[in-house]
Amino acid sequence: MGGQRSDSLSEQNLVTKLSKMLEGLVLPEDSGLNEQCIYKVPQTLRVSNPKAYTPRIVSIGPFHKKRDFGREDKILKPMEELKLKYLKGFLIRTKLHLNNFIVKLKELEHKIQSCYAGPIDFNSDDFLQMILIDACFIIEHFLRFYQENGWKEKDPLLQKHWLLIDIEHDLILLENQLPFFVLEDIYNLAGMQNEFPSFLEISFYYFSEFNRQNINPGRVCPRVSPKHFTDLLRTFLIPSSFDLGAPRKSAVIKHLYSASQLLEAGIKLEASPSNCLVDLNYYEGVLTMPTFGVHDDTEIYFRNILAFEHCHVLHSPIIIQYIKILDFLINTGKDVDILVDKKIIMNWMGDANAVATMVNSLGSNVFMPCFNSKYFSLCNDLNNFYENPLNKYKAIFVHEYFNTPWKIASTIAAIVLLLLTLIQTICSVVQLF
Repeated sequence: MGGQRSDSLSEQNLVTKLSKMLEGLVLPEDSGLNEQCIYKVPQTLRVSNPKAYTPRIVSIGPFHKKRDFGREDKILKPMEELKLKYLKGFLIRTKLHLNNFIVKLKELEHKIQSCYAGPIDFNSDDFLQMILIDACFIIEHFLRFYQENGWKEKDPLLQKHWLLIDIEHDLILLENQLPFFVLEDIYNLAGMQNEFPSFLEISFYYFSEFNRQNINPGRVCPRVSPKHFTDLLRTFLIPSSFDLGAPRKSAVIKHLYSASQLLEAGIKLEASPSNCLVDLNYYEGVLTMPTFGVHDDTEIYFRNILAFEHCHVLHSPIIIQYIKILDFLINTGKDVDILVDKKIIMNWMGDANAVATMVNSLGSNVFMPCFNSKYFSLCNDLNNFYENPLNKYKAIFVHEYFNTPWKIASTIAAIVLLLLTLIQTICSVVQLF
């Protein structure tokens, strides 16, 4: 009996313990997961290049900010004082009191916190203070950049181009974001839309000036506000009207022949005039691709967009699919040189092997998506063209005998020698008659 009573008490204690653990918990479907759009980059992606996700000089939002800046934050700390100066400048510009903005942010607090997919180590007052300072810094910085002629000689950031580049770098990082609606609401509350274009247009202007090499000519400001700046950069690559078709179940491409192999098989590679980077097309032996500019910051630019798609855009990760195709097409520097020669890649890095390494590293550790119907058909058509026996043996022949200058020279010499031998043999036969 004593043993049964002991077991019963143990069970009751366990029930009590678990019941307390469950108190106050919100069900997963009610926890606001659908509102999340700003993420900590998964370790599987971060390990390839941690610096590509880490701010250089300015921390925005809660993920890279601590209430007490320690030694490890000495690089980010100086910008905190400058942010306060920009906040003061913004208040002078707007002629509004701090209370106007605090009241607005207090109304939005829960909605703002729901956007972050990770723990926020701030109490309510510290969190709202951080959001207000960061938001007003960004808005004032963008306005001064837009009015460059009036500020260039006196603004500490506009005077130093390297600082501008570092700040723009930090503002595109996925972990370093504010929800876009926060920036818009403060901008509109201050009445800035009455003096300047909308905040979306101001933002588009700012990032367009810095990312000319990543934005195809003819791009226009999107009509719909993005989730944040990383999402805005994604829209630079994908116009809202562009449709690649829905993802197909089990439509996974595990292999695609490289650019050099396709060229040897007879595929023509041509640069497309399209202003949409992901607008790839194949028709009757011709693969067309818009020009892809590659420079020192391209990896950071694409890594953060890929991380956003990896965490958030699971239903249509178009940039991930595009990079996967590019990864298939480029195996070595030789493939890069072919695409450069065809005007498909503009290589500002100079080293073809560095471009190949960068593209291949972008495609690693990112989940393999189900391809949209257009990309799936395109890849199958390219593979089928190469695997056609006539084209395949042509590719093998070209690869074996014409893929280097020495092989070309020796092959031509062998053919000439064979022709001379044949002519000599014919002449000898003719002489016998």
